[in-house]
Amino acid sequence: MVIQDMEAAQEAVLGSLLISPELVGEVLAQVQDRDFVNPRHRMTYQAIRQLFVTGQTVDPILLLPLLGASEQQPWREYLINLMDKTPTASNIWEYVAVLKEQARLYQLCMLGERLAQAGSLEDAAKCLADGNALMVDKPGLRYVTMEQALLDFYDRHKTRKEYLTWGLDKLNDRLFVDRGDMVVLGGYASAGKTLLAIQFAWHWARLGKKVGFYSLETGEAKLEDRLIAYNMRLDFGRIKRSELTEEDYKALAMASKRLIQPALEWVPASGMTVDEIRSSALSRGYDAIFIDYLQLIQGDKRRSRTEEVAGISIGLHQLSQSTGITVVALSQLSRPEKGGDGVKAPTLASLRESGQIEQDADVAMLLYKEEDTPNSRRILHIAKNKEGETGKIYLAFDGAHQRLYESVVDAPAPRKRREPEYRQVQFTEILEDPDDPFAEKGDQHGQAQSGRAAAAGDPAPGGPGTGQQLPGGSPAGGPGADSGGPGSGGGTA
Repeated sequence: MVIQDMEAAQEAVLGSLLISPELVGEVLAQVQDRDFVNPRHRMTYQAIRQLFVTGQTVDPILLLPLLGASEQQPWREYLINLMDKTPTASNIWEYVAVLKEQARLYQLCMLGERLAQAGSLEDAAKCLADGNALMVDKPGLRYVTMEQALLDFYDRHKTRKEYLTWGLDKLNDRLFVDRGDMVVLGGYASAGKTLLAIQFAWHWARLGKKVGFYSLETGEAKLEDRLIAYNMRLDFGRIKRSELTEEDYKALAMASKRLIQPALEWVPASGMTVDEIRSSALSRGYDAIFIDYLQLIQGDKRRSRTEEVAGISIGLHQLSQSTGITVVALSQLSRPEKGGDGVKAPTLASLRESGQIEQDADVAMLLYKEEDTPNSRRILHIAKNKEGETGKIYLAFDGAHQRLYESVVDAPAPRKRREPEYRQVQFTEILEDPDDPFAEKGDQHGQAQSGRAAAAGDPAPGGPGTGQQLPGGSPAGGPGADSGGPGSGGGTA
């Protein structure tokens, strides 16, 4: 039955093109060679395309030389038969839809045979990935006039557009993330990006989305502990030490229905590739997936690390675009440079190992600590936002309950005044200081010199109480410098 329907669809499309050549351009934009399973039909379609792209009229007589100069009679009868079976071309788009559907079904059947003959698990996974790719609808090329664009605008904005929310009001106001978008959440180590991703995933699941959380680093038990602490406001330390009280267990029992209802699934994904994640996400029917984190996905090891990560980023971007699944990919940031006050704020250039991540993201957010302390506030910097504004949001950290929430003070913390630095002065430094007020000065006989002058063996310069004559013949100034005065060395009159 499949072969009969597929054969009829192929003949109907080709017959319509021969009857109405003006449709060839539009059909070429939507139908591919592989949609014609019959080799003869595929060859005819390729000949039609060749005439069209060279600017010639698509005519059965002109097709004959391209199909086979030595066998024109059989081909002539074949072309006449196609036109006879297709009385009108008015239904060509219905024919095209049936053609593509039947071609896809046929290719899936062929993949099923390949899967049955797979010699390894890797071959089987490749078959499944190809099958999932075939199941994704790829829209054909469309041409939208300005008249149609205006009508579409009216239709789209008759009702309020609902975008994905995040559980943070200030983030909801700035981000316009929809199905098929790719969001990158970067963060320094221990900044809390996994914790924040869990909050986002739980929020979406509570809104009715089916969410898959692919963890390539953290075990599902640790993720579950964080989520329970966040939801139930249970002390995270007691959870980790398994010291829950009877009241805690009663609260869990009362909230069990609320906890199990959202469609959030943990997926241990260590060693998975982008194709495997794609196959898994499509088979589970996820609306959104979180990947913790991008650099741990297996890529093409034959390429450099930068090219490998770039390929992973491109693969995730294509996954979101082609399937309509919203992808939130966590990413490590390069370590900040040392020095300076506080924590160095990251930029898009801090996304580790590839600038391709920045290019592929529809939204890129960077999470880091405001201060280098465990309980510091976090800064969520919206560094790239294709559909809205960038900026910073300040988040308070509640470690006991594993949650991040909007800070009451939405402004940077005042910079701390740097205290003056003191150091122990060595005794030798005092002795060598020429301006040391405690250094002994020489008397009028030039004795008891100290400091650098004494060490160098130079005579002490004239000064108060030395008795040396200054230029002009007058004694050195200072108390007792005149004759007969105290300390002059002379007697009384």
